[in-house]
Amino acid sequence: MDSELLIIVSIGLAFGGIVTLIIALVNRCAACGSLAHGFKSDKQADLDSGGAYIVCRTCGDRQLKGKVDSDGSVIWFDGGSGQFDKNGDYTGDAGGAFGGDGGGDGGGGGGGE
Repeated sequence: MDSELLIIVSIGLAFGGIVTLIIALVNRCAACGSLAHGFKSDKQADLDSGGAYIVCRTCGDRQLKGKVDSDGSVIWFDGGSGQFDKNGDYTGDAGGAFGGDGGGDGGGGGGGE
């Protein structure tokens, strides 16, 4: 009984590792190849040009991934959305998947302001 559980847990961990590796390879930085880019990257906005960027934490490469309005609201090309405040901090709307946002990055909501 214990050996069957060990086999099931081992298969699950191996499968999780393979999925994580695939996600890292697909979402790696185009400039430097960093595998961490898909899991942790910064978001920046240029309000003058209207561009929203994903920035690699390793090399600083910026890739245009969305459009931002003058009020700071952003629509990512993959369908996600969020808000940049006046300090440049980003808060994502929940519901995005992997690329654009996934619920936030650097702050919470105003709570009825």
